[in-house]
Amino acid sequence: MRHRILATPVSSNLSLVAVRDRSRQIGELFGLDNLQRTRFITAVSEIARNAVQFGGGGMLTFFVGDATDAGDTQCVVAQISDKGPGIANLDAVLAESAQRPGSAGVGMPGSRRMTDGFFVESQPGKGTTVTLEMYLPRGTARLSVRSLGELVDQLTLRKPQSPVEELEQQNREMLLALEELRRKRDELEEADLRKNEFLAMLAHELRNPLAAISLSLELEARGVAESRSERTFAVIGRQTAQLSRMVEDLLDVSRLTRGKVELQTEVVSVNTLIDGGVEMSAAEIRRRGHTVQVEYPAQQVWVRVDIARLKQVFNNIIHNAARYSAQPDRILITVTNLGGEVEIAVTDHGIGIDPGMLPRVFDLFAQATSGIGRQDAGLGIGLTVVQRLVQDHGGSVSAHSDGVGRGTRVVVRLPTVNESIAADEVAVHPVPAVEAEPQVAPVLHKVLVVDDNRDSADALAALLEIHGHECQIAYDGATALKLAERFEATVGVVDLGLPDMSGFDVAKTLLARGGEVRPTLVALSGYSTETFREDAALAGFSHFFAKPVPIEALLAYLADQ
Repeated sequence: MRHRILATPVSSNLSLVAVRDRSRQIGELFGLDNLQRTRFITAVSEIARNAVQFGGGGMLTFFVGDATDAGDTQCVVAQISDKGPGIANLDAVLAESAQRPGSAGVGMPGSRRMTDGFFVESQPGKGTTVTLEMYLPRGTARLSVRSLGELVDQLTLRKPQSPVEELEQQNREMLLALEELRRKRDELEEADLRKNEFLAMLAHELRNPLAAISLSLELEARGVAESRSERTFAVIGRQTAQLSRMVEDLLDVSRLTRGKVELQTEVVSVNTLIDGGVEMSAAEIRRRGHTVQVEYPAQQVWVRVDIARLKQVFNNIIHNAARYSAQPDRILITVTNLGGEVEIAVTDHGIGIDPGMLPRVFDLFAQATSGIGRQDAGLGIGLTVVQRLVQDHGGSVSAHSDGVGRGTRVVVRLPTVNESIAADEVAVHPVPAVEAEPQVAPVLHKVLVVDDNRDSADALAALLEIHGHECQIAYDGATALKLAERFEATVGVVDLGLPDMSGFDVAKTLLARGGEVRPTLVALSGYSTETFREDAALAGFSHFFAKPVPIEALLAYLADQ
């Protein structure tokens, strides 16, 4: 939904002064930063100049509302319409890397690069309409009709600038934009340095568990004693879990950075979130010999959050407190109701944070040189995930430390909901009584396993056969299709990345064939983006598992089919 703010005519080059002035005022009112504002003003004035030059003038209308191609993102919109001859070769005009010789300005291609959204409608003889969008800063509160009315009232009180004042303003903006570009260049150089350090560290972190797994398997292959064999598989299990944790952290930060995380919020007690975080960190706490003390307020505090995501937040913070405290100690968690906000503080007596590192602890890939072993360090992305998730819930997170060796205190603040709302909404979801489920014999299937990774395919088939399923294996798409002619599988577990054809094509071919049995298809992939999942569903897959496949979840799924 979009709300119209104001409109101004574009009739001559002189009116471009008013165009720039209004564009600047709109950018300031809706919180665009200096660089965004300069890009917006430049793009709007350039398209307005085109309307004067090629369309004999037109109308500029400003809106605010939802972005066209970015869900849950607000933007300011400038729409310039003219009744000129239109653009017959629109694609060619948009593809030009520079303006034609003799013309001024950056043209449509330049304006397109400067804005977050750029759309053109043009028909020969019927004029042209160009729509420009500039996204509002991340975290901007949803604009209400009332707040918009107040902003428009402020806009009407603004005094228009003279051409001389406009020129002076342009010079000031140019200096600010140059300074902003210098700052962003420095930030990019710093980010590139951190990225290179992160990649080197990631390689190190991945080699550690892989080396442990490799050596453990070598021991097993050489026929170690049965008592040793149990310890060997325990090592493999722990190191595989560590690898999985790293991959999940990487996926989380990728989704959060791109704004791809959808929150499923409901009202819940803060106690539930803290208890969940402690439970998830229990293994690390026990391993380190720590104890956890939680101090709750007398009255329960209620928040509206995505329960799974906030448990993840507190698990990450508590896990760090345990991991970065070298000696067995106490981790203190205090919950304080501040009225409208709740403060959750997690305090440890561990290695602390250097004052120079403290402002950067939530930065992506930030790593401090610590006194503990490299094996106890993370990927430098856990606290970034924490910060993004807390901010997405309208809260804040901060870290405090008196220095190296003096412990750390991480404070999360979240908005609360009042008790009457909590009582109403929690009552809507009563906890059902737990009843003993009847034991049902699992349904056994004929499973076609298709994966070009032979070790993975063979291991998966072996595990399924242990649980009573009959399996056949194919290591490429062509073999799978040939095998399916004589093996009437009830389930196909298909890797999407095969050497000769895609798993999507395998699925479509299998389902297009006639026969008494129509197999249920399960997709496997190292990619788990929403696009991949949607494409898998369109190809006919009934379920999607990201690699490494959680075997218990797969067995449970097969039992339900």
